[in-house]
Amino acid sequence: MRQLLTTVLFFLLSGFICVHAQTGSIQGVVKDAKNGEELIGAIIKLQGTGLGAPSDAFGNYRIDNVKEGTYTVEVNSLSYTPKTIANITVTAGKTATVDVAMEQSTAQLAEVTITAKGNRETEQILFLDQKKAVIATQAIGAQELTRKGVSNAEGAVAKISGVSKRDGVKNVFVRGLGDRYNTTTLNGFAIPSEDPEFKNISLDFFTSDMIQSVNVNKVFTASMNGDVGGALININSKELVDDNALQIGISTGVNSQVIGSDFYLPDGMNELGYASASDGPRSRNGERYVNNYSFDTSLDPIQRKPLLNGGISFSGGSKFLDKHRFFVMGSMDNKYNYQEGVTRLITATNPENPFRDFDYQQSSRNASHMLAANLEFNFNPGQLHFNSLYLHTATAAAINFYGKETELFQVAEDYNSEGHIRRLQINDNTAFINQLIWNGNLSDRITYNVGAAVNNVIGQEPDRRIVMLPSIGDGRVQLGVGEGRAQRFNSKITETAVLPKANLQYSLSPDSEQLSYIEVGYDSRISFKDFSAPIYNLIWAGGQSTAPTFPLDDIRLDPVFNQENLANGDFLLEQFSDTYDVERMNHGAYVDLVHRFGNRLTLNAGLRADDIYTKINYSVNRGANVGSNTIDKFFLSPSFNTKYELNENNHIRTGVSRTYTLPQDKEISPFIYLGIDGNENGNPNLKVSTNYNFDLKWDHYLSPDEHLSVNAFYKHILDPIARVDQGNSAGLRTYENVSGHAVAAGIEVELRKSLMNLAEKHRINAGINASYIHTNVNLDPTFFVQNTSSTLEGAAPYILNADLTYNLVTEKNLNLTSALVLNYLSDKVHTIGTRGFNNLIEESITTLDFVTSLGVNDHLKFNLKARNLLNPAYKLTREGAGTDTDPQSVIIRSYKRGVLFDLGATYKF
Repeated sequence: MRQLLTTVLFFLLSGFICVHAQTGSIQGVVKDAKNGEELIGAIIKLQGTGLGAPSDAFGNYRIDNVKEGTYTVEVNSLSYTPKTIANITVTAGKTATVDVAMEQSTAQLAEVTITAKGNRETEQILFLDQKKAVIATQAIGAQELTRKGVSNAEGAVAKISGVSKRDGVKNVFVRGLGDRYNTTTLNGFAIPSEDPEFKNISLDFFTSDMIQSVNVNKVFTASMNGDVGGALININSKELVDDNALQIGISTGVNSQVIGSDFYLPDGMNELGYASASDGPRSRNGERYVNNYSFDTSLDPIQRKPLLNGGISFSGGSKFLDKHRFFVMGSMDNKYNYQEGVTRLITATNPENPFRDFDYQQSSRNASHMLAANLEFNFNPGQLHFNSLYLHTATAAAINFYGKETELFQVAEDYNSEGHIRRLQINDNTAFINQLIWNGNLSDRITYNVGAAVNNVIGQEPDRRIVMLPSIGDGRVQLGVGEGRAQRFNSKITETAVLPKANLQYSLSPDSEQLSYIEVGYDSRISFKDFSAPIYNLIWAGGQSTAPTFPLDDIRLDPVFNQENLANGDFLLEQFSDTYDVERMNHGAYVDLVHRFGNRLTLNAGLRADDIYTKINYSVNRGANVGSNTIDKFFLSPSFNTKYELNENNHIRTGVSRTYTLPQDKEISPFIYLGIDGNENGNPNLKVSTNYNFDLKWDHYLSPDEHLSVNAFYKHILDPIARVDQGNSAGLRTYENVSGHAVAAGIEVELRKSLMNLAEKHRINAGINASYIHTNVNLDPTFFVQNTSSTLEGAAPYILNADLTYNLVTEKNLNLTSALVLNYLSDKVHTIGTRGFNNLIEESITTLDFVTSLGVNDHLKFNLKARNLLNPAYKLTREGAGTDTDPQSVIIRSYKRGVLFDLGATYKF
């Protein structure tokens, strides 16, 4: 089937190449007629056609797919007089060169803002936006994502200065502050999380196929969500830029560690990548059975031949009725991964002798699906946008552990308390997002923006199967007897959120170029979340001596746990459920003032008021914890930002603000979650954190796409929240306000520089950003015996991102881009140790990727990615009691991810 699909696509592409060989191209440079400077963002169109393109940072433009004939070229650029050039002849297979010199004009080209759309996927346009902005902001667009081989929003944000990523943990840390301190939005609307473990939706939900750009705002204004301390991360979905577009893509690849592996997957995921497991036996009226073993998935994993990764994508759209636009896109991806490693747990009194010491093997499959559409209606004097997005991700993993566990395998004391644990797990998450936005002008000086979003998120973990089998020697194991030794766990979280918002902006100056206005706005988040976790214990009835035994390399559990043996009384089926629900009614209003004084200074002052109401009702841990918790608070969040232009190429920005951080839902619910690395439960007594934020940034613009920036920041956090060890044999971790205050301060440096540009054909560009982040929290000595102070959880003191890019463009339309991309993260605290435990440390890691793309003509492009070339070991260690030079740390977990190879092709029609 795969070979047939490849053959069909090859002939289709060959046919399209032949068809499009009958077209030519137009290219050139747009400059200022007076000073000769290249103009970025000029819009070049061919009259009478739907063809056009914007100029890049060097003033260059190129229009492809032009049929033979004679054309008139129309050029528009803000603050310049429109220009037309007639009688431009295009010949098939050749490129016509049309250079344009633009005359400055005092008249504003209002119509250009309606008919011309700047392409905010490009690095140059985003760079220009950042230069014009009053506050310091950073962005990464689709063009840069492609150049660096980034596959999703999580990888995109991790390329920004001051941002780090912990492997195996969803989402990112910004300036040393993790998930609870950050906020994620899509096109300006907040998005619920699909996972009860996290505040924010997983950023890897958003694949690069649907991303126009990702903005990271580390400096805050009144118009932003007040529940933020690290960054507000906004994902902008793709939209149609030209008058029409159509593109398809295919890809394949492999993880080096999958090759030759003994690969197994759990039953319960279909071929398309959707979970097919149910959440346990039920009667017709929905009542759960304990005398009917009608589970529809196997307790035994299924051996699979390691398969190649694969993906397909498409996007397309068109302008219609002369001024309206639609755009659709979709993708489907499938990836296989394999890893081997160790995982351990130790006591505070005897760290050299772990009470848990496992080797493990993990096979997994990751599937994702995306379908999106947006409509843009242009009316006079406004625009109506409708965005609809469907996202689905699923992961199936089969994990086998073998080794010592002195608590779980006490019955195997004669065999070093060794045993085997089988864990079969599927996570299936879906998001439906719909947004309606209306913006326009009420007068020459009053603009409005009104919108609403309705989001529905479903996160499922259907039929997680865990079975524990103590060793009986001679390569055999025996079914564990007792509660929790064989368990089928199900969970489902659903959240529906309605998010209306509106704002009015009044210009304080009749001059549209004078950036002075006052804005008032309102937004709210009304949401309802339900979490349920029906859990089944499979308890062998005859005692340990009669429990079945198995060869370690051939453990078959389905012949043991089935309806016949349940009816015979060989085992018991025990069922209970954990539940909680969350009601959230958050309302915010703000006033924001921006005023420009003279030609250099711009001030922004704002005040935001938030009325927060969150109520959690819970019945968890088999009814041991029943109750509710309410957050009912009112917050005022002031902000003050400045921008001072020393000259055209040197800008200084400052920012001061106060924000707050709410505990996550699961952090204030005592529900216990059983994780691979240990167990976690919440703390209903957590307080809200208050954040004081200070920023100072200098930007030096070297050229239209080169710049140097230096950014210093300081954060003072009252009642900081962190994950801590409870110091018990169950390995439980919880959340505490670990101190009265914490600080995070640092400096970020970023440089983008062109190293070579030979005859506009050979270009070498380099980019580097480096961060030093100092965090500190003084700890309560009552609980934190080993540590009187610590860095914040997840805060890497040193972060380095660097890339080196080579670009070759030939007269025959051959375009080659190759990039080396490096990332370094220093040691960081994973979990703060308490009650005699030292900190858990995630050790430093360096990754290196190679990405190359080859455009063989105007339509066909090939891509090759080789990621994680160094394949370093990821290590989680517990700090020892040794010296600074020899800490005698104990490895708690270690594994490698493998080298990932991907080959793809895209075709533009």
